[in-house]
Amino acid sequence: MTVKSNSKNNSRVLSDLQELNAKVARKIDKKVKDMNEAEKEIYLNSLGYRIFKKRLERGWSQPDLANMAGVTYQNIQFAEDNKVKMPRYIRELSESLGTSIEYLINGEEEPNVVRLEQHISIVSVDTPIKPDTNSDYHLVKIKKGEPLFVPKGAEIVGQVNKVFIGHTN
Repeated sequence: MTVKSNSKNNSRVLSDLQELNAKVARKIDKKVKDMNEAEKEIYLNSLGYRIFKKRLERGWSQPDLANMAGVTYQNIQFAEDNKVKMPRYIRELSESLGTSIEYLINGEEEPNVVRLEQHISIVSVDTPIKPDTNSDYHLVKIKKGEPLFVPKGAEIVGQVNKVFIGHTN
């Protein structure tokens, strides 16, 4: 497949990215403007700063992030201001911000980890399933001991025997 590059679109994307980076930089500058150099250095290497920066990069307000993480906006405010040294909701923050807990704590990105924006679970099935592009696959939950109703046009291709959850929803 050949993809044609559209320089007008590319320059607009680059311009939008530069504008976002400039906006984030302005908000960071505003946050640290009244700090002395030592305080700035400490803040710019803190958990609170990394939460603040990731939130701004996504264009979210504190209430937006709080809603995504399932906490109050005051929790976000305290975390960003480093009033909470290790939030109990750090996992929810990292998932909401699309980053790792390691990055939030230490500032170190995981080079070999790919973050997906979709919820993924892996299931183990008792029978190998050969994918069929002409079929849709659905996972149905029924109470133990209840019979499974199989409508016309559907067939049972296997039973889930283990679920490996890759998300919290």
